[in-house]
Amino acid sequence: MKYLRVLLIMVFTSVLFACASNSGHQPDPIIASERKRNERLAKQTSKEMYLSRQIPSVEFEFDSLKLAPSAYPILDNIAGFMVGNDKIKLIVEGHTDSVGSHEYNDWLSLARAMAIKSYLVSRGIYPDSIKVYGYGKRRPLTYDDTPEGRATNRRVVFTVTDRAWNAVY
Repeated sequence: MKYLRVLLIMVFTSVLFACASNSGHQPDPIIASERKRNERLAKQTSKEMYLSRQIPSVEFEFDSLKLAPSAYPILDNIAGFMVGNDKIKLIVEGHTDSVGSHEYNDWLSLARAMAIKSYLVSRGIYPDSIKVYGYGKRRPLTYDDTPEGRATNRRVVFTVTDRAWNAVY
């Protein structure tokens, strides 16, 4: 995944410099790629999510713990394949945009991940099956210099595994 991100940044940079004489705004390929990926993954059934081990990221409103309405069907699909299967583990990683201090964004990203965990537990998932992490603004997906870029970076991403926790971290 890191290599893909580096490659996409390199492509974006080359497009940016190649079009420097063009006064029009060029769309960020990372944002477009992430949107397409999330749209494709959001169409999966609960079973398909589990089998593919790919879950779309969910977004939050600016400076808020409030989930976007599009997040609830995704979370319900996660609950669909996790309820009653104690072997499945879920890693929930919260991220923020670059607005605010590191301390605040660390808190906010962890609080967002905890909000996801609370929702999933309310749907019947065993709490110890979910680990949460908050990375604040330290792992941006794209440049944070536009409203679209900041919105893309305000996300929670998921990793599904059936390995024991001591084998994962």
